Amino acid sequence: MKKFFVAQITIILIFAGGLSGIFLYTDVYENVQSRIVNVLCLSCLKLEPKTSIDFVFDTANGKPHPEFVIENLTIGPVFLHFSEDVCHGCEVMHPVIEKFFNISFEKTDSVYEIKNIQGTSVVYFYINIDHTTPELRNSLYIYDKDNVQGLPMFSMISLGYDKGIVKPYFTSVYGTLKDTDQERLDVFSSILQEGIEIYEQNIDGFLKLRI
Repeated sequence: MKKFFVAQITIILIFAGGLSGIFLYTDVYENVQSRIVNVLCLSCLKLEPKTSIDFVFDTANGKPHPEFVIENLTIGPVFLHFSEDVCHGCEVMHPVIEKFFNISFEKTDSVYEIKNIQGTSVVYFYINIDHTTPELRNSLYIYDKDNVQGLPMFSMISLGYDKGIVKPYFTSVYGTLKDTDQERLDVFSSILQEGIEIYEQNIDGFLKLRI
């Protein structure tokens, strides 16, 4: 009996040590926490954040704008579309975005397109956080201006004039936005129109800063 008890204790200790090793020496816990806690499917939670489309200068987490955004701002306003594999709201918005940008792609793809809208080049990125690079994934937290920490999320980065300096000026909206696809298209049209207008007003000043 005593030997059996000792054997049970040994097995438990080995099992506990194995779990400890997983959490200490791999990023399993970090990945699980990030996927389940930090990035939630807004539609799955029946949540539609009430956020404004006001443009702001300060990033959500105080970090600088990513280099891939800065470089593409020399081409045109940048539109970031964030999604993930398991997200009903992302599936609702996928065909809306495809129609809006006249583009077709799979949910797991990575997409970079330059689209001509109202005579201005708009740089479109589709970022599925389950199938992307760390830099692109981390931009989700940079542009989460309302600290929603949920998907889908759409960010429009343009240019604004702030205290004598031209710099990135952005807004983000979340969830499925409205009740119908046409209403959703209208929201995106409004955001892009404003983004394009202020971009055209400030692009010359931005390019001078980069010379």
